[in-house]
Amino acid sequence: MKKKYKEDKFLEQLERVPNVSLACEKVGLSRNTIYRWCGEDLDFKARMDTALESGVHSVNDLAESKLISHINNGNLRAIQYWLDNNKKNYIRPRDKNMWQPLIPVTKIEIVGLDDFKVKSVEQYEEAKERKEEGQPSVPAELMQLDEKLLNETLPDPIG
Repeated sequence: MKKKYKEDKFLEQLERVPNVSLACEKVGLSRNTIYRWCGEDLDFKARMDTALESGVHSVNDLAESKLISHINNGNLRAIQYWLDNNKKNYIRPRDKNMWQPLIPVTKIEIVGLDDFKVKSVEQYEEAKERKEEGQPSVPAELMQLDEKLLNETLPDPIG
């Protein structure tokens, strides 16, 4: 009897907020328990699916009512959103390739370059060649510049 009570309480929560983790937290059950019950009891799984669907519809109704109240208050962004998504005359065509990268990435190679920050492809190629030849990847003139900067004393920012 206790399990049936917990199941009903869980399903009630799921109808309010269609999120298994949140419903479990409210009732004091673990997600593992819920999914074990789904595996053991197909009737419970069907009731859970129905409760989830009902919860999604409930949240969608809430979101639509909030959107409509924003539209009633003259919120132009809400008005534009509604028209863009619900009125055929206003729907803007979406680019089918919008989620594809502009430049296709085919290979990423990470090479340790003795903490030398590469700022261009040419610098990278030069540093890679130096490393393959057994030379330091940082050009000598840059190493001297770094040593000069390290030896300089910076003014005290406070005083």
